[in-house]
Formats: sequence, C-alpha cells, structure tokens
Amino acid sequence: MKQRILVIEDETDIAGILEYLLIDEGYEVTVADTGEKGLAALEGGIYHLVVLDLNLPFMDGLTVCNRIKQTNSVPVIILSARDRDSDVISGLEIGAEDYMTKPFNHREFILRVGKILSRMDEMIARKEIIISDLIINLEREDVSLHGQRINLTPIEYSLLSCLASRTGWVISWQVLLKEVWGHNDDWEGGREMVKVTIQRLRKKIEPDPHHPVYILNEWGKGYRLGAVE
Repeated sequence: MKQRILVIEDETDIAGILEYLLIDEGYEVTVADTGEKGLAALEGGIYHLVVLDLNLPFMDGLTVCNRIKQTNSVPVIILSARDRDSDVISGLEIGAEDYMTKPFNHREFILRVGKILSRMDEMIARKEIIISDLIINLEREDVSLHGQRINLTPIEYSLLSCLASRTGWVISWQVLLKEVWGHNDDWEGGREMVKVTIQRLRKKIEPDPHHPVYILNEWGKGYRLGAVE
C-alpha cells in the first residue's frame, strides 16, 4: 500500500512541484488549496503525512495545524515563506514535526519527508522500554505513565525513544537534531526546534514540567533521560 500524503498549498505552481516530487518518489498525493478543504480531506481519509503552507486563504496555516493536532496524530511538515523565529516556534509548539522555509531545496524536502515516514515505520519494530513508571512501547506506538496512556506525536515518540535508548547518557541538541530530524547540526533553527519539542514532551510526561524528573537538562551539554528514584 502506498503511503498517502496531503498537501495543503494554495499556490498552484508550488503545489504542482510538490505533487510531482512526491509522486515521483512513489507516494500517493492529494492536494487541497485551502485549510478547510485540507481538514475535510483528513476527515474523509487516512494520510501518513501532511505538508502545510501557512499563508492560506480564509484560514491561516497555524490554525489549520492546531485543528489537525487536536484530533489527529498525523505528522505535519510546515513549508512556508515565513522565516521568522516566532513563526517557526509557533508551528513547532502547536505540534508540527518539521518546518521548512521557501524557497526550498527539492532533494532536502524529499529527504525530510522520507525521514519522518521511515521513523514511523521504525516505531513498529522497536520493543518496550521501561524507565521507572514510564513505559515506552513503540511497537504499539504507546507510552504510559503510572498505567495511564499518553498521546504523543510521531516526533515526540522518536525524541523520547532516542533519549531512552541511552538512558542516563547526556545527548547534545546537535545529536538529537541529527538523529531525530535528520538535520545538520549547523542549522540555525536546530537548537530551538529541539528545545520546543522537549518542552512539548515534558508537558505530557512530567508531573511538573517546570521541575522535570524524567527529561533532565545538563547545562551546556544537552539532555538525558533519568529514572525517578
């Protein structure tokens, strides 16, 4: 079965390029030119990834992303001409897995798409990881804390499993950026992307996100996953 990708983009030329690139890689593609049409498509079918523009007519892309994440765990890549840090941070805080700015490198785009979809496939093959009362069963894409299931996005699963695979080790944001997102460690927005996703994850698994006991900072070094004593 082909993996299905939904492109929400109102610029005809860019939508055509994205559709061509993705179909050429073997994906099944649906294109929607407004946020409303994109949300309707998600309600009517199963998709493995959404590529989302921010400058959409009638409904802003950030609003669309927020609505998607309220009801759907499908990963989202934001592809936008907006390159301000505030836009990148807003997109990631809402729940987008990745953020690319226009104009974009076609090959890099395809590599990022492939990275996210491969990560989702890899989750199925992984086994259960237990850290104190935190149980990560990525074979079922399932995380529970004190017996209660926690809903995570695919990128949050990947980040948590990366930390869990080396429990107690300090992992730099550069390594996390490369292993989880597949980006070079010299990317300007990389540190912020890791930081925002860590914050999102802490809100879901920490009893008190402001005083974390699972995902810990080692100032100037990186992050580590430590079991509660």
